[in-house]
Amino acid sequence: MEDFAQHVMELIRQAVETEFNGNVSRASQAWGITGDNLHKWLRGDRVPTLSKISPILNRLGASLSLAHHDAGRDVCFVDARLAPAGEHAAPPAALDYMAAPLVGEAGAGPGYLPQEEIKSWFLVYKHQAAVRYRRNLIAVEIGPASTSMRPTLNPGDIVLVDRDDRDVSQPGHMMLVLDPMDGSGMIKRVSVTDLKKDCRITYYSDNALENPPQIYSLQNDFGGDFERCIVGRVVWAWSDMKGK
Repeated sequence: MEDFAQHVMELIRQAVETEFNGNVSRASQAWGITGDNLHKWLRGDRVPTLSKISPILNRLGASLSLAHHDAGRDVCFVDARLAPAGEHAAPPAALDYMAAPLVGEAGAGPGYLPQEEIKSWFLVYKHQAAVRYRRNLIAVEIGPASTSMRPTLNPGDIVLVDRDDRDVSQPGHMMLVLDPMDGSGMIKRVSVTDLKKDCRITYYSDNALENPPQIYSLQNDFGGDFERCIVGRVVWAWSDMKGK
């Protein structure tokens, strides 16, 4: 994924130089994106999602063909090997587990979420209380510079997200949400206030001193569509405890 992103950005840099004489503002206007986002992409401050970058590639004569992946797959253990701590236990039963796709990296501050690209798979025990009866699950890694959800989540942690659970009736649930500017993924707590003809959506962090709340309008910023702002609810997390 990293090599692919670098290759795509090199194509865009060359296009800015050759077609627009290095003028990023003219390029952004021609491609229908904000100049601020294009500057961040070119500097490497932010990696664009494939959905954001595809129209640019089409204008450059390139195209993307992405396979569709379903979240949550059944597991089949073939000659399962047990770790030493469980060497005398019976082999695991495949029906007790499901595989959740690790779809990419998300920021606990600004980040990105290439949902089209599956990096790996995580085994999930179906009978864990937080997971029971859930099927549409994806695993998402917290980005290396994402610290706004500390101490609850830290860079390198992996969260399990239920894409079927977008219930925001109770404020404070931790959700995988989207930035209205570029569609990048973030882990935030969410509060929604009904304003009759609109909804005020607030993303806020556990590390609130360094990360003030982000306030949006459902109508103005997300076109009235909750699916454009909330991907799903965080129901479980894996944390690297070696340095804690």
